[in-house]
Amino acid sequence: MLPIFILNLKLLYNYFYSFLYIFYIVLLYKMSLYSNGMIKSVIIDPTHYRANVRASFKLDGERIYKSDLKLANVGLTIANASNDNVYNKLAGAGSLIKRISLLDGKTELDSCNECHRYYAFEQLLDRNAGNESRNRYLNHNSQGLRTSEQDKKAVNLKPAAKLTVDSTTPQALLDVRDLLPLLRNMNSLDTSKTFMNLRLEIEFETDAKLLSSDVQYAVTTLEPVLLCDVIEDPNVIAAMQKQMPSMVQFNKIEHDVVNIPAAAADGAAVTAVVQPVSKKVRGFDNKRVGRLLAVKAYANANKSKTGNAVDDVGNMGSLAGYDEVFNVRINGKNVLARKGNDKAPNQRLAMVVDAYGDMASYFGSNQISMKSNDTLVQDGVKKTGRLDYFGIVVNDEINDLQFSYDRTHLATANDSAAKQQVKTNAAIDIHLYAEVAKTLTMSPNGYNVAYV
Repeated sequence: MLPIFILNLKLLYNYFYSFLYIFYIVLLYKMSLYSNGMIKSVIIDPTHYRANVRASFKLDGERIYKSDLKLANVGLTIANASNDNVYNKLAGAGSLIKRISLLDGKTELDSCNECHRYYAFEQLLDRNAGNESRNRYLNHNSQGLRTSEQDKKAVNLKPAAKLTVDSTTPQALLDVRDLLPLLRNMNSLDTSKTFMNLRLEIEFETDAKLLSSDVQYAVTTLEPVLLCDVIEDPNVIAAMQKQMPSMVQFNKIEHDVVNIPAAAADGAAVTAVVQPVSKKVRGFDNKRVGRLLAVKAYANANKSKTGNAVDDVGNMGSLAGYDEVFNVRINGKNVLARKGNDKAPNQRLAMVVDAYGDMASYFGSNQISMKSNDTLVQDGVKKTGRLDYFGIVVNDEINDLQFSYDRTHLATANDSAAKQQVKTNAAIDIHLYAEVAKTLTMSPNGYNVAYV
Protein backbone atom coordinates (compact mmCIF):
# COMPACT_ATOMS: atom_id res chain seq x y z
CA MET A 1 0.00 0.00 0.00
CA LEU A 2 2.88 2.40 0.71
CA PRO A 3 4.10 2.69 -2.93
CA ILE A 4 0.55 3.48 -4.07
CA PHE A 5 0.24 6.13 -1.38
CA ILE A 6 3.51 7.73 -2.49
CA LEU A 7 2.38 7.61 -6.11
CA ASN A 8 -0.87 9.37 -5.23
CA LEU A 9 1.05 12.07 -3.39
CA LYS A 10 3.22 12.59 -6.48
CA LEU A 11 0.10 12.88 -8.66
CA LEU A 12 -1.43 15.41 -6.29
CA TYR A 13 1.84 17.35 -6.27
CA ASN A 14 1.93 17.43 -10.07
CA TYR A 15 -1.74 18.43 -10.33
CA PHE A 16 -1.25 21.24 -7.82
CA TYR A 17 1.69 22.78 -9.61
CA SER A 18 0.01 22.33 -12.99
CA PHE A 19 -2.93 24.30 -11.64
CA LEU A 20 -0.64 27.04 -10.33
CA TYR A 21 1.10 27.26 -13.71
CA ILE A 22 -2.17 27.57 -15.62
CA PHE A 23 -3.46 30.14 -13.12
CA TYR A 24 -0.25 32.15 -13.53
CA ILE A 25 -0.50 32.11 -17.34
CA VAL A 26 -4.15 33.21 -17.26
CA LEU A 27 -3.29 35.97 -14.79
CA LEU A 28 -0.44 37.24 -16.98
CA TYR A 29 -2.73 37.20 -20.02
CA LYS A 30 -5.39 39.23 -18.23
CA MET A 31 -2.79 41.69 -16.97
CA SER A 32 -1.46 42.10 -20.50
CA LEU A 33 -4.92 43.02 -21.78
CA TYR A 34 -4.94 46.03 -19.44
CA SER A 35 -1.26 46.98 -19.77
CA ASN A 36 -1.43 46.87 -23.59
CA GLY A 37 -4.40 49.20 -23.64
CA MET A 38 -6.82 46.59 -24.99
CA ILE A 39 -9.04 47.08 -21.93
CA LYS A 40 -9.48 50.32 -20.01
CA SER A 41 -11.14 50.69 -16.63
CA VAL A 42 -13.49 53.67 -16.34
CA ILE A 43 -15.45 55.27 -13.52
CA ILE A 44 -18.97 56.47 -14.34
CA ASP A 45 -20.64 59.02 -12.12
CA PRO A 46 -24.43 58.94 -11.82
CA THR A 47 -26.34 61.11 -14.29
CA HIS A 48 -29.04 61.49 -11.65
CA TYR A 49 -28.61 61.08 -7.91
CA ARG A 50 -30.86 61.88 -4.99
CA ALA A 51 -29.70 60.80 -1.54
CA ASN A 52 -31.82 58.04 0.03
CA VAL A 53 -33.95 57.83 -3.12
CA ARG A 54 -32.25 56.74 -6.36
CA ALA A 55 -29.21 56.78 -8.62
CA SER A 56 -29.04 56.43 -12.40
CA PHE A 57 -26.00 55.62 -14.56
CA LYS A 58 -25.72 55.98 -18.34
CA LEU A 59 -23.27 53.81 -20.24
CA ASP A 60 -21.99 55.87 -23.15
CA GLY A 61 -22.60 54.66 -26.68
CA GLU A 62 -20.00 53.53 -29.21
CA ARG A 63 -18.33 51.27 -26.67
CA ILE A 64 -18.17 47.66 -25.67
CA TYR A 65 -18.29 47.08 -21.92
CA LYS A 66 -17.39 43.91 -20.12
CA SER A 67 -20.42 42.62 -18.24
CA ASP A 68 -18.73 42.49 -14.82
CA LEU A 69 -20.11 45.84 -13.66
CA LYS A 70 -19.31 46.94 -10.10
CA LEU A 71 -21.00 49.50 -7.85
CA ALA A 72 -18.44 51.30 -5.71
CA ASN A 73 -18.69 53.88 -2.95
CA VAL A 74 -21.94 52.27 -1.79
CA GLY A 75 -22.59 53.23 1.79
CA LEU A 76 -24.14 55.35 4.51
CA THR A 77 -23.12 58.20 6.73
CA ILE A 78 -24.75 58.57 10.12
CA ALA A 79 -25.95 61.75 11.82
CA ASN A 80 -24.14 60.86 15.06
CA ALA A 81 -21.40 58.24 15.19
CA SER A 82 -21.16 57.97 18.96
CA ASN A 83 -22.82 54.55 18.93
CA ASP A 84 -21.61 51.20 17.58
CA ASN A 85 -23.69 51.29 14.41
CA VAL A 86 -22.73 48.99 11.51
CA TYR A 87 -24.41 47.93 8.26
CA ASN A 88 -27.06 45.24 8.35
CA LYS A 89 -25.21 42.19 9.64
CA LEU A 90 -26.39 39.88 6.86
CA ALA A 91 -26.66 41.98 3.69
CA GLY A 92 -24.03 44.56 4.62
CA ALA A 93 -24.21 47.63 2.39
CA GLY A 94 -26.21 45.51 -0.07
CA SER A 95 -29.20 46.32 2.15
CA LEU A 96 -29.32 49.75 0.43
CA ILE A 97 -30.35 48.29 -2.94
CA LYS A 98 -34.12 47.84 -2.86
CA ARG A 99 -34.57 47.67 -6.63
CA ILE A 100 -32.13 47.53 -9.52
CA SER A 101 -32.80 47.48 -13.24
CA LEU A 102 -30.79 47.44 -16.47
CA LEU A 103 -32.55 49.20 -19.32
CA ASP A 104 -31.94 50.07 -22.96
CA GLY A 105 -34.13 53.10 -23.57
CA LYS A 106 -37.57 51.96 -22.41
CA THR A 107 -36.77 48.26 -22.78
CA GLU A 108 -36.03 46.42 -19.55
CA LEU A 109 -33.24 43.87 -20.00
CA ASP A 110 -33.15 42.63 -16.40
CA SER A 111 -34.36 43.81 -13.00
CA CYS A 112 -34.90 42.69 -9.41
CA ASN A 113 -37.43 43.95 -6.85
CA GLU A 114 -36.85 43.70 -3.11
CA CYS A 115 -33.45 42.46 -4.17
CA HIS A 116 -31.67 43.27 -0.87
CA ARG A 117 -33.39 40.32 0.86
CA TYR A 118 -32.28 37.99 -1.95
CA TYR A 119 -28.79 39.46 -1.84
CA ALA A 120 -28.75 38.80 1.92
CA PHE A 121 -29.58 35.15 1.27
CA GLU A 122 -26.77 34.94 -1.29
CA GLN A 123 -24.26 35.83 1.44
CA LEU A 124 -25.13 32.55 3.17
CA LEU A 125 -24.36 30.62 -0.01
CA ASP A 126 -20.75 31.76 0.19
CA ARG A 127 -18.29 29.87 2.35
CA ASN A 128 -17.87 30.92 5.93
CA ALA A 129 -14.23 31.78 5.18
CA GLY A 130 -15.33 33.85 2.18
CA ASN A 131 -17.63 35.91 4.36
CA GLU A 132 -14.98 36.33 7.03
CA SER A 133 -12.06 37.24 4.77
CA ARG A 134 -13.68 38.81 1.69
CA ASN A 135 -17.32 39.90 2.03
CA ARG A 136 -16.72 41.51 5.41
CA TYR A 137 -14.47 44.01 3.60
CA LEU A 138 -16.27 44.25 0.25
CA ASN A 139 -19.89 44.64 1.35
CA HIS A 140 -19.27 45.04 5.11
CA ASN A 141 -21.55 42.28 6.39
CA SER A 142 -20.94 40.67 9.78
CA GLN A 143 -20.98 37.04 8.74
CA GLY A 144 -18.14 34.57 8.98
CA LEU A 145 -18.03 33.10 12.49
CA ARG A 146 -15.10 31.21 13.98
CA THR A 147 -14.75 29.32 17.24
CA SER A 148 -12.77 31.44 19.66
CA GLU A 149 -10.07 29.65 21.64
CA GLN A 150 -10.70 32.03 24.51
CA ASP A 151 -14.52 32.05 24.64
CA LYS A 152 -15.04 28.50 23.28
CA LYS A 153 -17.94 29.66 21.10
CA ALA A 154 -18.63 30.98 17.58
CA VAL A 155 -17.71 34.67 17.44
CA ASN A 156 -16.91 37.43 14.97
CA LEU A 157 -13.13 37.64 15.21
CA LYS A 158 -13.11 40.48 12.68
CA PRO A 159 -15.88 42.93 13.65
CA ALA A 160 -17.42 45.03 10.90
CA ALA A 161 -16.33 48.65 10.50
CA LYS A 162 -18.57 51.23 12.20
CA LEU A 163 -20.54 53.92 10.37
CA THR A 164 -19.27 57.48 10.76
CA VAL A 165 -20.47 61.00 10.04
CA ASP A 166 -18.05 61.73 7.19
CA SER A 167 -16.11 60.24 4.28
CA THR A 168 -14.33 57.79 6.59
CA THR A 169 -17.52 55.72 6.81
CA PRO A 170 -17.15 52.20 5.32
CA GLN A 171 -17.70 52.12 1.57
CA ALA A 172 -18.73 48.91 -0.18
CA LEU A 173 -17.98 47.34 -3.55
CA LEU A 174 -20.93 45.35 -4.93
CA ASP A 175 -20.89 43.03 -7.95
CA VAL A 176 -23.94 43.92 -10.06
CA ARG A 177 -23.96 40.37 -11.45
CA ASP A 178 -25.13 39.15 -8.01
CA LEU A 179 -28.33 41.17 -8.54
CA LEU A 180 -28.82 40.88 -12.31
CA PRO A 181 -28.22 37.30 -13.54
CA LEU A 182 -28.32 38.40 -17.20
CA LEU A 183 -24.85 39.87 -16.74
CA ARG A 184 -23.53 36.48 -15.57
CA ASN A 185 -24.55 34.96 -18.88
CA MET A 186 -23.07 37.66 -21.13
CA ASN A 187 -19.45 38.49 -21.77
CA SER A 188 -20.00 42.02 -22.98
CA LEU A 189 -22.50 44.84 -23.55
CA ASP A 190 -22.26 46.46 -26.98
CA THR A 191 -23.53 50.05 -26.81
CA SER A 192 -22.32 50.83 -30.34
CA LYS A 193 -24.66 48.54 -32.28
CA THR A 194 -27.03 46.74 -29.89
CA PHE A 195 -27.78 48.56 -26.60
CA MET A 196 -27.36 52.16 -27.67
CA ASN A 197 -29.24 53.73 -24.75
CA LEU A 198 -28.01 51.56 -21.90
CA ARG A 199 -28.47 52.68 -18.30
CA LEU A 200 -28.50 51.23 -14.78
CA GLU A 201 -31.19 52.35 -12.31
CA ILE A 202 -30.90 51.97 -8.52
CA GLU A 203 -33.67 52.56 -5.98
CA PHE A 204 -32.48 52.85 -2.37
CA GLU A 205 -34.09 51.30 0.69
CA THR A 206 -35.37 53.95 3.13
CA ASP A 207 -36.23 51.86 6.22
CA ALA A 208 -33.34 52.36 8.66
CA LYS A 209 -34.26 49.09 10.42
CA LEU A 210 -33.11 47.24 7.30
CA LEU A 211 -29.99 49.29 6.72
CA SER A 212 -28.03 49.31 9.96
CA SER A 213 -27.77 47.84 13.45
CA ASP A 214 -29.13 50.91 15.28
CA VAL A 215 -31.95 53.27 14.34
CA GLN A 216 -31.25 56.00 16.87
CA TYR A 217 -29.73 58.39 14.34
CA ALA A 218 -30.65 59.19 10.76
CA VAL A 219 -28.54 57.77 7.94
CA THR A 220 -27.79 59.19 4.47
CA THR A 221 -26.62 57.32 1.37
CA LEU A 222 -23.30 58.07 -0.25
CA GLU A 223 -23.22 58.89 -3.95
CA PRO A 224 -22.16 55.64 -5.65
CA VAL A 225 -20.10 55.25 -8.82
CA LEU A 226 -20.14 52.54 -11.47
CA LEU A 227 -16.87 50.73 -12.32
CA CYS A 228 -16.63 49.32 -15.83
CA ASP A 229 -14.04 47.72 -18.09
CA VAL A 230 -14.17 49.01 -21.67
CA ILE A 231 -12.76 47.15 -24.68
CA GLU A 232 -10.49 49.60 -26.55
CA ASP A 233 -8.69 47.52 -29.17
CA PRO A 234 -10.51 47.73 -32.58
CA ASN A 235 -9.50 44.20 -33.54
CA VAL A 236 -10.84 42.77 -30.28
CA ILE A 237 -14.06 44.76 -30.73
CA ALA A 238 -14.55 43.41 -34.24
CA ALA A 239 -13.91 39.86 -33.09
CA MET A 240 -16.33 40.18 -30.16
CA GLN A 241 -19.06 41.63 -32.36
CA LYS A 242 -18.61 38.76 -34.79
CA GLN A 243 -18.77 36.17 -31.96
CA MET A 244 -21.75 37.74 -30.23
CA PRO A 245 -24.22 34.90 -29.45
CA SER A 246 -27.56 34.97 -31.23
CA MET A 247 -29.39 34.09 -27.99
CA VAL A 248 -28.65 34.43 -24.28
CA GLN A 249 -30.65 32.44 -21.73
CA PHE A 250 -30.83 33.58 -18.11
CA ASN A 251 -32.91 33.26 -14.95
CA LYS A 252 -34.41 36.55 -13.85
CA ILE A 253 -35.10 36.84 -10.12
CA GLU A 254 -38.77 37.84 -9.76
CA HIS A 255 -40.60 38.67 -6.55
CA ASP A 256 -44.03 38.28 -5.02
CA VAL A 257 -45.26 38.31 -1.44
CA VAL A 258 -47.76 36.35 0.64
CA ASN A 259 -49.22 37.99 3.76
CA ILE A 260 -49.80 35.82 6.84
CA PRO A 261 -52.13 37.43 9.43
CA ALA A 262 -51.24 37.60 13.11
CA ALA A 263 -52.70 35.40 15.82
CA ALA A 264 -56.05 36.60 17.14
CA ALA A 265 -54.31 38.16 20.12
CA ASP A 266 -50.93 39.19 18.80
CA GLY A 267 -48.48 39.45 21.72
CA ALA A 268 -51.09 38.32 24.22
CA ALA A 269 -51.90 34.91 25.63
CA VAL A 270 -53.11 32.48 22.98
CA THR A 271 -53.56 28.75 22.90
CA ALA A 272 -51.35 26.50 20.83
CA VAL A 273 -53.45 26.30 17.70
CA VAL A 274 -52.56 25.59 14.07
CA GLN A 275 -52.96 28.49 11.65
CA PRO A 276 -53.39 27.15 8.10
CA VAL A 277 -52.98 29.62 5.22
CA SER A 278 -53.32 28.92 1.52
CA LYS A 279 -53.06 31.68 -1.06
CA LYS A 280 -52.91 31.94 -4.83
CA VAL A 281 -49.77 33.64 -6.14
CA ARG A 282 -50.22 35.39 -9.49
CA GLY A 283 -46.78 36.98 -9.93
CA PHE A 284 -45.31 33.98 -11.78
CA ASP A 285 -48.28 33.12 -14.03
CA ASN A 286 -47.37 32.04 -17.58
CA LYS A 287 -43.69 31.88 -16.68
CA ARG A 288 -41.29 28.97 -16.34
CA VAL A 289 -39.93 28.81 -12.78
CA GLY A 290 -36.75 26.96 -11.84
CA ARG A 291 -36.09 27.42 -8.10
CA LEU A 292 -38.37 29.08 -5.56
CA LEU A 293 -37.19 30.70 -2.31
CA ALA A 294 -39.38 31.78 0.63
CA VAL A 295 -38.09 34.50 3.00
CA LYS A 296 -40.15 35.24 6.15
CA ALA A 297 -40.12 38.77 7.60
CA TYR A 298 -42.20 40.69 10.16
CA ALA A 299 -45.03 42.65 8.56
CA ASN A 300 -44.34 45.20 11.30
CA ALA A 301 -40.58 45.76 11.14
CA ASN A 302 -40.58 47.31 14.62
CA LYS A 303 -40.71 43.76 16.01
CA SER A 304 -37.23 43.21 14.58
CA LYS A 305 -35.61 45.53 17.11
CA THR A 306 -35.35 46.11 20.84
CA GLY A 307 -35.44 49.82 21.59
CA ASN A 308 -33.13 51.41 19.02
CA ALA A 309 -31.01 48.30 18.55
CA VAL A 310 -31.85 45.96 15.66
CA ASP A 311 -31.88 42.30 16.80
CA ASP A 312 -28.93 40.81 14.91
CA VAL A 313 -29.86 40.72 11.17
CA GLY A 314 -33.30 42.14 11.99
CA ASN A 315 -35.92 41.93 9.27
CA MET A 316 -33.39 41.17 6.54
CA GLY A 317 -33.13 37.46 7.38
CA SER A 318 -35.86 34.80 7.50
CA LEU A 319 -37.74 34.19 10.74
CA ALA A 320 -38.20 30.75 12.26
CA GLY A 321 -41.73 29.77 13.21
CA TYR A 322 -43.13 26.91 15.25
CA ASP A 323 -44.15 23.65 13.54
CA GLU A 324 -44.07 25.23 10.09
CA VAL A 325 -45.27 23.25 7.09
CA PHE A 326 -44.83 24.48 3.53
CA ASN A 327 -46.12 23.27 0.21
CA VAL A 328 -46.45 24.58 -3.31
CA ARG A 329 -49.22 23.42 -5.65
CA ILE A 330 -48.38 23.90 -9.32
CA ASN A 331 -51.13 23.56 -11.91
CA GLY A 332 -53.21 21.44 -9.53
CA LYS A 333 -50.38 19.16 -8.36
CA ASN A 334 -48.43 19.39 -5.10
CA VAL A 335 -44.66 19.71 -5.46
CA LEU A 336 -44.17 17.99 -2.08
CA ALA A 337 -45.96 14.77 -1.22
CA ARG A 338 -49.00 14.84 1.07
CA LYS A 339 -49.27 17.87 3.38
CA GLY A 340 -45.75 19.12 2.69
CA ASN A 341 -42.42 19.14 4.46
CA ASP A 342 -41.82 17.61 7.86
CA LYS A 343 -42.05 20.13 10.73
CA ALA A 344 -38.38 19.67 11.64
CA PRO A 345 -36.37 22.87 10.89
CA ASN A 346 -33.37 20.88 9.69
CA GLN A 347 -35.47 19.24 7.02
CA ARG A 348 -36.26 22.71 5.64
CA LEU A 349 -32.55 23.49 5.78
CA ALA A 350 -31.79 20.28 3.88
CA MET A 351 -34.31 21.23 1.19
CA VAL A 352 -32.76 24.68 0.77
CA VAL A 353 -29.29 23.11 0.50
CA ASP A 354 -30.56 20.59 -2.07
CA ALA A 355 -31.96 23.44 -4.16
CA TYR A 356 -29.34 26.18 -3.73
CA GLY A 357 -26.19 24.50 -2.43
CA ASP A 358 -24.30 24.62 0.87
CA MET A 359 -25.11 27.36 3.38
CA ALA A 360 -22.84 29.01 5.93
CA SER A 361 -24.85 29.10 9.14
CA TYR A 362 -24.50 28.69 12.93
CA PHE A 363 -26.10 26.86 15.88
CA GLY A 364 -29.76 27.80 16.32
CA SER A 365 -30.02 29.94 13.19
CA ASN A 366 -33.13 28.06 12.04
CA GLN A 367 -34.56 27.16 15.48
CA ILE A 368 -37.36 28.99 17.26
CA SER A 369 -35.32 28.71 20.45
CA MET A 370 -32.19 27.03 21.77
CA LYS A 371 -31.37 26.66 25.42
CA SER A 372 -28.23 28.53 26.50
CA ASN A 373 -27.37 29.46 22.93
CA ASP A 374 -25.25 32.36 24.25
CA THR A 375 -22.74 29.74 25.38
CA LEU A 376 -22.43 28.41 21.81
CA VAL A 377 -22.69 31.56 19.69
CA GLN A 378 -21.83 35.19 20.37
CA ASP A 379 -25.15 37.01 20.98
CA GLY A 380 -26.75 33.62 20.46
CA VAL A 381 -30.19 34.57 21.83
CA LYS A 382 -30.57 37.41 19.33
CA LYS A 383 -29.17 35.25 16.51
CA THR A 384 -31.53 32.34 17.20
CA GLY A 385 -34.20 31.79 14.56
CA ARG A 386 -33.01 34.49 12.15
CA LEU A 387 -32.03 32.36 9.14
CA ASP A 388 -34.85 29.87 8.54
CA TYR A 389 -35.49 29.71 4.77
CA PHE A 390 -37.64 27.46 2.61
CA GLY A 391 -36.58 26.60 -0.92
CA ILE A 392 -37.45 24.02 -3.55
CA VAL A 393 -36.85 23.17 -7.18
CA VAL A 394 -39.98 23.64 -9.30
CA ASN A 395 -38.83 23.41 -12.95
CA ASP A 396 -42.28 23.90 -14.42
CA GLU A 397 -44.35 26.39 -16.36
CA ILE A 398 -46.79 28.16 -14.06
CA ASN A 399 -50.45 28.40 -14.99
CA ASP A 400 -51.67 28.26 -11.40
CA LEU A 401 -49.55 28.50 -8.22
CA GLN A 402 -51.02 27.89 -4.77
CA PHE A 403 -48.74 28.55 -1.81
CA SER A 404 -49.67 26.92 1.51
CA TYR A 405 -48.15 27.67 4.91
CA ASP A 406 -49.13 26.29 8.31
CA ARG A 407 -47.73 27.35 11.67
CA THR A 408 -48.70 26.80 15.30
CA HIS A 409 -49.28 29.74 17.62
CA LEU A 410 -47.59 29.69 21.01
CA ALA A 411 -48.91 30.85 24.35
CA THR A 412 -47.12 33.73 26.07
CA ALA A 413 -45.23 33.07 29.31
CA ASN A 414 -43.52 35.51 31.64
CA ASP A 415 -39.92 34.49 30.97
CA SER A 416 -38.03 36.40 28.31
CA ALA A 417 -37.29 33.32 26.17
CA ALA A 418 -41.00 32.56 25.80
CA LYS A 419 -41.75 36.19 24.97
CA GLN A 420 -39.11 35.98 22.25
CA GLN A 421 -40.74 32.84 20.90
CA VAL A 422 -44.24 34.28 20.86
CA LYS A 423 -43.10 36.90 18.33
CA THR A 424 -43.72 34.12 15.84
CA ASN A 425 -47.45 34.72 16.36
CA ALA A 426 -47.04 38.09 14.69
CA ALA A 427 -48.15 38.92 11.17
CA ILE A 428 -45.44 38.10 8.64
CA ASP A 429 -44.75 38.70 4.96
CA ILE A 430 -43.40 35.71 3.06
CA HIS A 431 -41.28 37.10 0.23
CA LEU A 432 -41.14 34.68 -2.70
CA TYR A 433 -38.21 34.80 -5.12
CA ALA A 434 -38.51 32.74 -8.28
CA GLU A 435 -35.90 32.04 -10.94
CA VAL A 436 -37.86 32.82 -14.10
CA ALA A 437 -36.46 31.68 -17.45
CA LYS A 438 -35.97 34.41 -20.06
CA THR A 439 -34.13 34.82 -23.35
CA LEU A 440 -32.38 37.72 -25.03
CA THR A 441 -32.46 37.02 -28.78
CA MET A 442 -30.23 38.96 -31.19
CA SER A 443 -31.00 39.62 -34.86
CA PRO A 444 -29.74 41.97 -37.62
CA ASN A 445 -32.73 44.18 -36.87
CA GLY A 446 -32.14 44.41 -33.12
CA TYR A 447 -33.00 42.17 -30.21
CA ASN A 448 -35.94 40.81 -28.23
CA VAL A 449 -36.31 39.99 -24.53
CA ALA A 450 -38.97 37.38 -23.76
CA TYR A 451 -40.07 34.81 -21.23
CA VAL A 452 -39.38 31.21 -22.15
